[in-house]
Amino acid sequence: MGSVPIGPATQAVDRYYQSGTALNRLLLEAPYLPRCSDNKTAAIVRPREYAIRHPYMQVNRPNMVSWLVFDLDHSNALIWEDENLPAPNMVVSDRNSGHSHLFYAIVPVCTSENARSKPIQYMKAVYEAMAARLNADPAYSGPVAKTPGHPWWSTWEIHTTEYELGELADHVDLAVKPRWSVGPDLDVVSHSRHCLLFEELRFYAYSIVTREKEQGAYQSFIRLLEAYAYNKNNYRLRGFAMNLSVAQVNATVKSVARWTWDRYQGSSQCHRGVMRLDKSLPLNERQRLAAEHTHQARQRGTESKIRAVCRSLLKRGDRLSQAVVARASGLSRQTIAKYRHILEEALSPSPSNIVPLRGVSALQTSVKYAAHQISAPRRGSGIVLGVGLLGGDFLDSCELDLDVSGYDPPDSS
Repeated sequence: MGSVPIGPATQAVDRYYQSGTALNRLLLEAPYLPRCSDNKTAAIVRPREYAIRHPYMQVNRPNMVSWLVFDLDHSNALIWEDENLPAPNMVVSDRNSGHSHLFYAIVPVCTSENARSKPIQYMKAVYEAMAARLNADPAYSGPVAKTPGHPWWSTWEIHTTEYELGELADHVDLAVKPRWSVGPDLDVVSHSRHCLLFEELRFYAYSIVTREKEQGAYQSFIRLLEAYAYNKNNYRLRGFAMNLSVAQVNATVKSVARWTWDRYQGSSQCHRGVMRLDKSLPLNERQRLAAEHTHQARQRGTESKIRAVCRSLLKRGDRLSQAVVARASGLSRQTIAKYRHILEEALSPSPSNIVPLRGVSALQTSVKYAAHQISAPRRGSGIVLGVGLLGGDFLDSCELDLDVSGYDPPDSS
């Protein structure tokens, strides 16, 4: 099918419902209730059949990318020809400034939380490489674009081919970015609320992603980033006119979370040289010793984690089994099976270290607990002691050594 310049609005509406056209594909791939309006905020939500009547609309679904849209802030709408890039499906240009949106139809890529990360990374790499060649705005991320066929714009419908990402990648050089960063430079981005939030949020994400991968899940990782981003969204107090909107904060959180979870390789727990190995040893020997040390450290950590879970389950009175311990610890059942001796230790009664006092006292029969011995009076001396105070048995066992000379016993009558 040849290229078709879209003229009157009635012709554009007709082509939206004509099967096999690029406009028809845009209508079918758009959300059922896209955002739209007569400005870039696109704050109105309407059915897609009504959204195409507005100059701006959302063209991609929330969790699916069917169009790569490039925002050209220059007047050369044919730059794709100069750069020997594939032709876009549609070119939508501003009649006054000449700034354009280039629409490339691609095989849909899922971007939801449960989507595979590799296709998303590949799509982003292709987009960034093409944006650099087209001199497009690198900060543009949609989802709102100029509505093709609207009377405000000049629309050129070129073809209906749906590109594979590999086809587009064949025409560009995908950049290889360094894994490490030197830290946030907030002074450079102090003019922009979006950049400030991005810098602060991404370094917080770097600090917790390793822990969340080991102990949590992607959903809990996003919740932590959301809470941090909402707390940092106080730009009115920092001198800006207003804070970021909820949608802007959520978009930044989603971008940082996905990239960090999929691609971040850094760790604050790296201790290079902790074993103090002799550098004269061959490299393969040092690597073997380091790998053995790392394996033992991980094994001890896993054992400690399983023991803690076993104690917690037994304290609650829960049944101790491999499946229960696996769910509570976040480890696989196969891993728990390798450490089943820990479960057996937890279930076996431990010998008591407490010795009964009765057994100890039975071994010592003649222990005197008094510091001084008091002799009992000789029988017939006439001394009478109060039996009720100490008891007869106690008096019989005591020997009182008292000087009773000159003592006048009381009259017993």
